[in-house]
Amino acid sequence: MKQKLYAAFAAILLLISNPVFAGTKIVVAGSEAVDSLLDRMSVKFAEILEAKGGDAFDINLIRGQSLGNAQQVMEQHQAGSVDVMYSRPDWFTSNVSDFQVMSWGFTFSGRDHMTSFLNSEIFEGMSQKVVDSMGVRVLAAGVDQPRILYTREAVRSLNDIQGIKMRVPGIKAYVRLWETVGTVPTSVAWAEAFLALQTGVVDGAEADASGAYSQKFHIAAPNITMTNHIMSSLHISVNESKWKSMSKDQQAILKAAAEEAVRWASETAKGDSQSVLDKMVAEGATVTEIDSTSFSAKAGEAVPGMEAEGLWSAGLWQSIRNLDK
Repeated sequence: MKQKLYAAFAAILLLISNPVFAGTKIVVAGSEAVDSLLDRMSVKFAEILEAKGGDAFDINLIRGQSLGNAQQVMEQHQAGSVDVMYSRPDWFTSNVSDFQVMSWGFTFSGRDHMTSFLNSEIFEGMSQKVVDSMGVRVLAAGVDQPRILYTREAVRSLNDIQGIKMRVPGIKAYVRLWETVGTVPTSVAWAEAFLALQTGVVDGAEADASGAYSQKFHIAAPNITMTNHIMSSLHISVNESKWKSMSKDQQAILKAAAEEAVRWASETAKGDSQSVLDKMVAEGATVTEIDSTSFSAKAGEAVPGMEAEGLWSAGLWQSIRNLDK
């Protein structure tokens, strides 16, 4: 009888001590507008994680911008109060400068080129630097939509944007890119960009279609120009200390859920871009196709100067370009 009691007690202790059954608390957050593509990806991730993990995780998904902007959430992610973050690799640039190259104009020729990069040893090495310097591990990364231009006045050539005030995120490569093509970059928070466009604080902004639609850019700046100057990407990452605290089983479940959610978002992005543009047109916007040759040429000519400034490692841009086949 005692042996049975001891065995039962041992089994209970095993269940309590085994993290697979412990319901590890996971705080998931980002800074994207509710119903934007990345926000929907976070919901998909939480659903997949719950389905795959059962009671292994106790998920607290914080949607919207209640924790602040992307940089503020990234700081919380590094500190460990946000365990899992859904965002864009752009926000690693403050610690790993090589990620600036992903925010440079025409680094990537299209979706296939970026996919090759995200699956390359180059990206793997850059991601390891994020682990080492930021304490954050990329679980999965994928291709989003191309970034395009939204302006208060029509744009038909590079000449039309000379001297205009452009809303840009606080990332150095974005600032230098828009300086290079003749605009006046103006740092405005994402959540305040619509008001800045509406009141004329800025004359233009750039973003992927889904992100711009979530902020109603097309209402304040109804002239949409298909520059396709940057191919956006997205990722899901985990705080490294949190990752190390998990069992191997939990790690495998978390990574699998992130990969599946990112694949879903990347596939969804393909169709979303055109459908969202159609919505914008229906709501009064005008879409203009443009020959981006001069834009691309200026961006390419400026690469040696950017590398001399130390925006990213010398030769990195060309190594990425060489992946385009």
